[in-house]
Amino acid sequence: MEYQKTLAIRLNNVNKSYGLKRGVTDLNLTVKKGEIYGFIGPNGAGKSTTIRLLMQMISPTSGNISILGERIKKDHPMIRSRIGYLPSEITLYPDLTGKQMLELAAGMHGVDLKKTRIPEFAQRLQWEMNPRIRTYSLGNRKKLGILLALLHEPELLILDEPTSGLDPLAQQSFFEIIRELNETNGTTVFLSTHILTEVDKVCHRVAFIRDGKIILDSSVSELTRGGAHLYEVIFKESGDLRQAYGLLNIDPNSKYIDGVCCGRVEDDCLNQLLSILADKPIKDLSLRKLSLEERFLEKYKKKAEGLKDEQVV
Repeated sequence: MEYQKTLAIRLNNVNKSYGLKRGVTDLNLTVKKGEIYGFIGPNGAGKSTTIRLLMQMISPTSGNISILGERIKKDHPMIRSRIGYLPSEITLYPDLTGKQMLELAAGMHGVDLKKTRIPEFAQRLQWEMNPRIRTYSLGNRKKLGILLALLHEPELLILDEPTSGLDPLAQQSFFEIIRELNETNGTTVFLSTHILTEVDKVCHRVAFIRDGKIILDSSVSELTRGGAHLYEVIFKESGDLRQAYGLLNIDPNSKYIDGVCCGRVEDDCLNQLLSILADKPIKDLSLRKLSLEERFLEKYKKKAEGLKDEQVV
């Protein structure tokens, strides 16, 4: 029971079927309180089904769901009042102004809009309150959705594709706000997206869902720890010199493309690569760490291959 109190979200062997079609299968997932958790997957993977289950919009076919320490059955309005939710497509009253929409929501939550941080957040997102919602662009509608989710200072934020439609500056401000709320208020964030660079910016943990199943669940620090570099080298001499210069000893799968030798070097072989190149006539050399997306896809591929091998056995 003490362990349960430290969790903001817990799904235990959750299944959801739509007739013959599966939404999620044997879903096991835990999010600790105070964690920013990235939920990654392609379209149709089960992200939206998972979020609808968390928001009690649908009920699981089987399995157990707990939110903020409370077991969720059919309906639990008190738990929903502690959650800030941003759907991927938000429905708003088009004839109201943005400010009127916020005041309406504030009244429902029993808070005074002027005493919240919403005016500050609106300014940071460069969002105008006074125009009618029907005149808003997609980006301004999304900003209003974000402000509505933050309005009542929820303990848990569930955000579905929160940055779609936002320009780069607004995205940056949004992530700054999320990090700030997490660090100062201990707000837990469950962020569903298909963009891995967003996970790299703010998340502590990340899970990848595909075909309704969690394929990989890892801390972001574990994904980014150690690993490898990708290199590109252009020699002053023409031709494919990988064999002659010993680069194939570093990476047998390296490539020679349009005068550029490119490959991968593990961190513990980096000095060996630099020693090989030290006395060679080089025109240019570049090295970069594998991105989070590349590391994630590598781990996913190994996991998928492992599952395939198990099935063959």
